[in-house]
Amino acid sequence: MTQKKLLLVSSNEKNLDRLSKILIKANCDVQTAKSKEQALLISDQFTPDLVLLDNTYYNDDGSDLTQGLFESGTLFLFICQHEIEKISLTSNNPDKLLDLLPDINITLKWATDIRRLKETEQRYSKAIQTGRVVDVVIGILMERHNLQRESAFELLRQRARSERVQLRILAQEILDAEEKINAIRPK
Repeated sequence: MTQKKLLLVSSNEKNLDRLSKILIKANCDVQTAKSKEQALLISDQFTPDLVLLDNTYYNDDGSDLTQGLFESGTLFLFICQHEIEKISLTSNNPDKLLDLLPDINITLKWATDIRRLKETEQRYSKAIQTGRVVDVVIGILMERHNLQRESAFELLRQRARSERVQLRILAQEILDAEEKINAIRPK
């Protein structure tokens, strides 16, 4: 299992220290911040899987921080000060420490799921965009050479092979050249 990266944010140094020690014993990579400004800087550099916020940030004072985390796509979870104190008192078994924090485990799972979904979405978006570019170039070839779709695709595929270039790259080059040619107009 890969080590989870957590950022702890609290102005209460005692609570930061308690929770940090517990999570480090539970094999987490932990960074701490004592202010919202520090938290945003660390979050940008550290890219945590999850940010644990002291519940005192659940107000207008923490809105800049939560907004910044939200916009960056970083998941965060509020944790109550008394929960930190309770957990620190029951931390005798390091193997079960994260079991004492089910919300953290669940949120970490959600973070992993959300990252995978975003990666999948990016791949599909790229595939769709690539397909559109190739389809547009096939349409241009069909119109210019009076070809059927299959023949136009085969012509493009053969050209990509002969130039030893990926089909989508050749299609994009053709589309870019077409746009340049269409931009040149007599006055």
